[in-house]
Amino acid sequence: MQRLLVFLIGFIVLIVSLPVEANYFRQRESDIDPNIFRIVEKDFMGVKFDPNLELIDQNGKEFKFKDLTGKPTILVWSYYTCDGSCSAVNAELKALLEEIKGQKIGEQYRILTISFDKDDTLDSLKKFRTFLELTPEWEKAWTFAILKDPNLVKEKTESTGFNFFWAPQDKTFYHPNVFIILSSEGRITRYIYALTNNEKDMSLALLEARQGNFKVNETLDFVIGLCYSYNYAEGRYTYNIPLFVGLGALFIGLSMLLGSVLLFRKKKFKEGT
Repeated sequence: MQRLLVFLIGFIVLIVSLPVEANYFRQRESDIDPNIFRIVEKDFMGVKFDPNLELIDQNGKEFKFKDLTGKPTILVWSYYTCDGSCSAVNAELKALLEEIKGQKIGEQYRILTISFDKDDTLDSLKKFRTFLELTPEWEKAWTFAILKDPNLVKEKTESTGFNFFWAPQDKTFYHPNVFIILSSEGRITRYIYALTNNEKDMSLALLEARQGNFKVNETLDFVIGLCYSYNYAEGRYTYNIPLFVGLGALFIGLSMLLGSVLLFRKKKFKEGT
């Protein structure tokens, strides 16, 4: 009887401890807050990127951001020791832009990739950019840079809504993959997300950034662009439904007006005869 009692007590203790063991071996939930990757776009639209930000380009030349203004700029935050997403994002940008007709790099826009890793150097920058195999045309209009004062990284990235953090356990940075479109004055006009947007979205964003500064042969592209509006919920351009509804209402109204005029003239004509 005593042995049976001991057995029962041991069995009960085992059953009670099972959840504890299960919790012990359960994989720890991620500490990554998904909201860190969310950019509240409307809060940053129109914000001017610091024109006096001092940078160092791939050739070791110091310059200020305002030296690049004068045409729209695609700003890409990356880090040069990244062995995955940053390389893919910059490569995707090049592929997207090569698909766009009528807008050439260096003529209608330029690109600026800046490192957000304060430990990046010119050496890591040069190694990073080699994989793109840029032609002279692209080399001239695509600048890769590091901040002259690395301590300003957090301040400058946050000024564009871009947040990131270092994960020691994974030895990598977590960050959004986004292209920030700046006007010729350096103001944020749109965010285009990598892997979820296409060349149409990028083309429309670049047209917006030019703010009416078009050549005669580009006017048609701008008019076509009016058929789309940016959908914040989906993070891409969709058909401008209110515009189509408005045009439809205008067409119906003009048709009714024209019909009334014709009927009135027909009535007058009969009365005259």
